[in-house]
Amino acid sequence: MPQGDGDFSYADDEELVEQFVSWTSEAVEELKGIVTELSGQELKTDAKSDRIYDLTHNIKGMGGSFNFPLMTTAGSSLCNYIKNLGEGVTVSRKVVEAHVRVFEVVLQHKIQGDGGEKGQALQTRLSNIIAEET
Repeated sequence: MPQGDGDFSYADDEELVEQFVSWTSEAVEELKGIVTELSGQELKTDAKSDRIYDLTHNIKGMGGSFNFPLMTTAGSSLCNYIKNLGEGVTVSRKVVEAHVRVFEVVLQHKIQGDGGEKGQALQTRLSNIIAEET
């Protein structure tokens, strides 16, 4: 359904929303598997880092179309974190885990829109973890 600002939303189509939630849940499970395999030595050019980025980029891109802007926000945050890692800096497992946890919470509770106070708390927590780790 076209929105006033030119964006397109599938949020009113329950079947498509369920497909998004299902696909995204599978992507999050894959992310969780990758996180458990992180050795602490991965650079942003590592295959695992690339896969984290690719999965997250897809989640980020689709989140807004289904009225899951917290997925887009968290996805953007993780993509930017990986993209902006300095030369020789390893990927922080804690940062990736925190983002994956946000994805899980949003999906489990099907938090659409901005999530209100809970959404803000999730975003604040992510920001704090990134600040601690960088």
